[in-house]
Order: sequence, then C-alpha cells, then structure tokens
Amino acid sequence: MPILTNTDDLPEQPHRGAVWSIAEPDRELDSNLIRLPAGDRIETHVGAEVDTFVHVVRGAGTLITEHGEEPLRSGDVALLPRRTVRGFLAGEHGLEYLTVHRKRQSLQIGTKPAATTE
Repeated sequence: MPILTNTDDLPEQPHRGAVWSIAEPDRELDSNLIRLPAGDRIETHVGAEVDTFVHVVRGAGTLITEHGEEPLRSGDVALLPRRTVRGFLAGEHGLEYLTVHRKRQSLQIGTKPAATTE
C-alpha cells in the first residue's frame, strides 16, 4: 500500500480549505484534509449522496448536525450519513480533519448517443 501523504508534513499554506486530496485517478474512494483557522466555520448544509467518515487530525472544534452540537478534539472519528445536515466550527487553535467517502461520479456534459434503427 503506497503512502499518499503525511499530514504532519503538509505546508501551512493554504491556511483554509482542502489542503490535500487524493490525486490518483483510478480509485473508488475520495479523501480530503480540510483546514479551518481559529473561529472559522463551514456553514451547515446537507451532505452529498455518500456516507462520509471524518477523523480529526489536529485542533478542536464543533460538529453541528440536525441533532445538535458535538465537541470535536484531535483523534475523534465520526460517521456522517449521506444527505444529513452537517457543519463545522473551528476552536481557538483551529481544526483539521480528514474526510473519506466513496468517490462520486462527476457530472459530464456531452451529446446524447445517436439512436439506432434496426
């Protein structure tokens, strides 16, 4: 199994957003390392059509769901079922978390296949 990255070795920039993602083209999983600076947030939203595994890599914060708020700290693991409400609020030292989920099919714009007549 190849090592994809080491989360301790990632650069400090960018300071916010996805700081790492799987780049290998032939895969069934997607994964992203999300970084939020202190006090920053990802507003609550309905998740995509895939279950999402979340692992807090460093920092602390709050996971917001339709059931309320859950404190997050380094080492915590959560499962966010598909199509559920979720949001994140970083604590005073920021929040970094790794997401893992089944790869979603990308939307492709193209022409309709030609009809065949037999």
